[in-house]
Amino acid sequence: MYRRNPKSSRVKHQFKFASQKSKNTCFAESALEFDACFHFEYSSAIVAFETQPLGFKYDFEGRTCPYTPDFLLTHSDGTQKYIEIKPVKELAKDEFRQRFEQKQLASKQLGIELILVTDKQIRVFPVLDNLKLLHRYSGFQVLTELHTVVVGLVKSTGLVKVAQLVNYLKVSAGEVLSIVARLLCIGQLATDLTTDALSLDSVIWASDEQ
Repeated sequence: MYRRNPKSSRVKHQFKFASQKSKNTCFAESALEFDACFHFEYSSAIVAFETQPLGFKYDFEGRTCPYTPDFLLTHSDGTQKYIEIKPVKELAKDEFRQRFEQKQLASKQLGIELILVTDKQIRVFPVLDNLKLLHRYSGFQVLTELHTVVVGLVKSTGLVKVAQLVNYLKVSAGEVLSIVARLLCIGQLATDLTTDALSLDSVIWASDEQ
């Protein structure tokens, strides 16, 4: 195992992702890796993730080659997985596929599965846009009495549209949306982020994770 020296990287730009989950700032080496961070941050199955973890060696065509995965995920059941992020077009290249198979073999010997994740799995909309919206409100908004009121209303109602909260609370739509987004971030409320963009028409409910 080894730690790659960032100074030797040919990557000119890094993308900073502030992770409340991992309690640090992650440095992604591409826009696609940056987008993947939003999925990892808000997946209930993942408790921590690390960019550019310790690397390892793999054999390819008689040579020993160094390799650093893009991410190391730690799941809620304690298992870990290495993640390689690539555009789906890379899969058409024979050398990439052959190298990746050897990387998987080497990773398996370490007891950690290596998984390939592509842009087709990451850039799924409206999910990605919704996760980015949630991230805007993660950790930067102090919980107030109004947050507590919203949670209480949702619990007593069961299912409620955001617009109904606006009518009941008599505050601006933007303020209610920001409150809902913050409560979604910390797991006190839940909604379907896969179908439509988070809006006044979104239906929310109390989270089972409380």
